[in-house]
Amino acid sequence: MIAPELLPDYEPQPRRARPERPRSDRARHAARRRKHRTRRAMHRPAVAMILLAFALLVPLLIYVTLTANLTSLNFALSRAEHERTALSTETQRLDDKIAGLQSPERLAALAAKLRLHDPHVYAVVRLPDPKQPQPRPTGIALLGAWFSGAR
Repeated sequence: MIAPELLPDYEPQPRRARPERPRSDRARHAARRRKHRTRRAMHRPAVAMILLAFALLVPLLIYVTLTANLTSLNFALSRAEHERTALSTETQRLDDKIAGLQSPERLAALAAKLRLHDPHVYAVVRLPDPKQPQPRPTGIALLGAWFSGAR
């Protein structure tokens, strides 16, 4: 077992007083502090004006940006509405044209002009079933097809 070691009682050291500066050093230090304080005091109005300008300009710029965005969206909406109207009109025009081209009266007039008539005998023609396309070979079958020359 380890024996506890007794430590000497801890007593905080008394604060040391700053070493006394010579009178000339104290005066120089005080003059330097006054100079810095005066310089900062001279810059305060400029800094305050810059902060005020930012405080006014930032909300103004945000407002202008949002207004510009809203205006561009309104123009895009107007453009889309105009395009939709134009497409609707075009669709109606083309539907009327299709109806006119498919009308039975027009087709009968064309048939008479070409001297066509209804057939006297109807014929039923049987067509062969369409050939199903063969899937292309893959994997090992592809190698076999390639070596055999079949494409």
